Amino acid sequence: MTPENLGSQIESRDFEYYLKQMMEKVPDDIDKRQGSIIYDALAPAAILMANQSLTMGMLVREVYIKTADNEFLDYRAVEHGTSRQQATAAEVKAKFLDSKGNPIDNVEVGDRFASLGDNPIFYKVKSINDDLTGILEAEETGTRPNGYLGQILPVTPNDILSWAEIIEVTIPAKDNESDDHLRNRLLSNDSWIAYGGNIADYLDMLSKISSVGSAQVYPVWQGGGTVKLVILDNDLMPASSELLTQVKNEIDPPDSPGLGYGLAPIDHTVTVVAPELVTVDISTNVEVDTQMDIELLKPKILAAIEDYFKLRRVAWSQINKTTGRGYALTIYRSQILAAIMKVDGVVNATIPMLNGTDDDIALKFTNEVSQLPVVGEVNLNG
Repeated sequence: MTPENLGSQIESRDFEYYLKQMMEKVPDDIDKRQGSIIYDALAPAAILMANQSLTMGMLVREVYIKTADNEFLDYRAVEHGTSRQQATAAEVKAKFLDSKGNPIDNVEVGDRFASLGDNPIFYKVKSINDDLTGILEAEETGTRPNGYLGQILPVTPNDILSWAEIIEVTIPAKDNESDDHLRNRLLSNDSWIAYGGNIADYLDMLSKISSVGSAQVYPVWQGGGTVKLVILDNDLMPASSELLTQVKNEIDPPDSPGLGYGLAPIDHTVTVVAPELVTVDISTNVEVDTQMDIELLKPKILAAIEDYFKLRRVAWSQINKTTGRGYALTIYRSQILAAIMKVDGVVNATIPMLNGTDDDIALKFTNEVSQLPVVGEVNLNG
């Protein structure tokens, strides 16, 4: 019996269940009808026991990782030496211009800005770059700021400033880790022990850097003591130069490589890079229901294809289960076709061509290059 089944069984013991159990112990020659003395005496006890059954059913579920949720799952995580990953704040790059379109130099660290709209996002200047652009950090955590590019208004007064604009999200944020994701981490059958600079140790180091969304580890890629880390941001896209610098400084500071002043063990020289993007153009013939318009369905089809590629990027960091080492990732035409066919209104489609060929695309993962797939041009020929 599973905890869920046991909990449901306990919760099924309601008021009627307990009242019946107690009434069966009362002699038949005593009046048991509603409103009788014995009924009125036993009913409050039945209500109390029914409420206790609900509590007991809940407790049974919260005892086990597979069925626990919210703060109860957090307690189980602590028992396993980890905790729920918390939401982070996005970092963005912004430019500041005067009335003639020239960069200004009087924006200071700590100045505040706000996005446009009824529910603005507030930012604080974290640093100023040599080209007079600035790195701003959102004052709220979570992924909402990841989607904003464009004009921002000064909250801190600035007489010279005529135009301020976010031009790039350099380090995307992430939301609080979901129950399902945390539960999967706790129940993972990965038996590797993070120790002494092995692959599991580096993955553990990177998991503690909140701006890193996923990573690959290439040991001894240029000989003994060398390690290459290939990382993605929280949007599962190649890390920006700012994120690469942040990770390098935390793992193996560039001014003292291999000396153990970062998280990496002594004598490990660590290189931190982003993967190479591989753009995949897709061409297929799609037939839709006669009552549907292909133009109306295109956004849904494109979204389904994007979702498939995102799932592929989620799998990007998984060790090759066939060899037990290294990484492997393939974009399958049949799986893209399956994603398209799941769109309501699509009745048929041909197996897609990828980059003009009738072959699946196997990405490269070597000491020299690590590839990441993204959707290119999509031609539905509908």
